[in-house]
Amino acid sequence: MQKPLGKDFMKDHGKELEVFLRKGINSEFNVRPTEQPDGKLLQTFQEGDWSYENSWLYGEPSSGETIIRYKGSPCWSMSYRSEMMAYADRLEVYACLRDAIEKPNDDGFFRGPIEFHSRNNYSYYNVQYGTLTKFNGHEYVKDIDGDVVFRIHYNGGVIGVY
Repeated sequence: MQKPLGKDFMKDHGKELEVFLRKGINSEFNVRPTEQPDGKLLQTFQEGDWSYENSWLYGEPSSGETIIRYKGSPCWSMSYRSEMMAYADRLEVYACLRDAIEKPNDDGFFRGPIEFHSRNNYSYYNVQYGTLTKFNGHEYVKDIDGDVVFRIHYNGGVIGVY
């Protein structure tokens, strides 16, 4: 059984967690996933005492989970379910998602900004409630006609810290 990281974890490491989370999310577009024996795809990223794991069941719709560990102990997680519409241009949708999520923002959203318009006539939107410690929300991408071509629902927060 993992030992809790302690009630002061967010006070002591909250900013580090936030910075590492953004790096981990951005790494998803640069790290090739590996297929696991259980059929899940897995991406990992590590830096110092921090590790980032993103695993999901591939398909449409798909579902997955992201876990961040500090010194091997889980401290943050997010679960999600996404859906790409059959008529969507997958490459263009993923390009829009990558550009939006990699865009620095000051609005407190760690996945992407509230709104982002790509150069290829796709628009990204993020509706997030809560903070890094406890949150839920959804993102979606619309095409030039205003049709939703991709959506993802997510929720999570800190774990094992008290």
